[in-house]
Amino acid sequence: MEFFEYRRLLEMTKVAAMASPLVAFVTAFGWLLLPRLSRNPSRLVAIPDGSQVNVAAESEARDLGLLLSVSRLLPWLAGFCFAINLTAQTARYFEVMHWPAQTMYEVIPLGTTAGFLSCIVLYFVLGLQKTRGVARGFSDLFLGVIFLGGWLTLVSVLKLDPTGRALPPALQSYWFSTHITAYMFGYFTLFIATAAAWLLFCFKFWRGVLDRQKHPMTDLTKWGVPTFAVISAPFGPMGLGLGPGLLFATGLMAYASQRLGSNLAWFDRWEQGSDRFTWLIFVVGFPFLTAGLIQGGLWAQEAWALYWGWDSKEVSALISWLFYVVYLHLRYVAGWRGEKGMWILAFGGLSIYITFQLFGYLPASQSSLHRYTDMSVVPAEGMMAPPPEAPIAK
Repeated sequence: MEFFEYRRLLEMTKVAAMASPLVAFVTAFGWLLLPRLSRNPSRLVAIPDGSQVNVAAESEARDLGLLLSVSRLLPWLAGFCFAINLTAQTARYFEVMHWPAQTMYEVIPLGTTAGFLSCIVLYFVLGLQKTRGVARGFSDLFLGVIFLGGWLTLVSVLKLDPTGRALPPALQSYWFSTHITAYMFGYFTLFIATAAAWLLFCFKFWRGVLDRQKHPMTDLTKWGVPTFAVISAPFGPMGLGLGPGLLFATGLMAYASQRLGSNLAWFDRWEQGSDRFTWLIFVVGFPFLTAGLIQGGLWAQEAWALYWGWDSKEVSALISWLFYVVYLHLRYVAGWRGEKGMWILAFGGLSIYITFQLFGYLPASQSSLHRYTDMSVVPAEGMMAPPPEAPIAK
């Protein structure tokens, strides 16, 4: 039964998540760059029935057909990663005999499970299965970034303490599984929204660098992209890979596209639909973020006899939620569409990361009632109980 151990299944998910972006990046380069390489002159060849066939056109059609076939594997790869990750969560449930979401060793893989599921949902919500040509290439690149983020996340998880322990009384509630699962789906879907906005800004930045006369950068792009890359770098392997790493990779891709003579003309079409693209991702993720916040308040009322205690974790989660409320407000009231709105989505992802991952390192977290994920901390259950009733005067 070692094959079905939690850690072994996480390692299998990591391998699948590592192979998937390789497939995605190959197909993305194919869709975006091969048409520029296929500049063979038309050559008519006679066949036995007396007609003629354009060999160059048929060859290009075969190449594009092959690309499409490989590209269609990507949602199946996402489904495969999701299935293995879900099996891992099931195995962990039987190992610790409670919903596997107590330590970071359990919570983060629950998040990657939600992330792979979100990838499948978004594939159809965004209509990526219908795209062709350049649009398909950018879609594949976007999926590759999601897979890369999942792989980097699992690499970090496998370095954590694998010890499990029994749930303390305050976590033995029916809210435990729904509250955390809703948050994980919301968090990882909104991480995907951040990745989509960041991918767009990276190409926009490099197009301005390589062709600044025809495509001058706005001040937001000129200063925002380097700033975001620098801020992301200290956030572990995922921050380094998806921040400066993705900026460097898109730079190479933009340079190759310019050398082939397109001057990133293919990017214009994608940029026109980018606002709707990131908006739809937000629409999928934000309701789950809101549900997680509401369930947390209901759970607090049940456990501590108050809906909101201004605990540092609660405040941090509220700030992350308010990022997206501000985005909604500015989008509908101030008309912030396109670049300005997407920058809020980008930095909203950093806010979520601080709440989800860096919270335990903040000084205010040392006295938080939410420090259940730290194996070195024994929760003070007396602090979780409802306040004692006042004595009745005689």
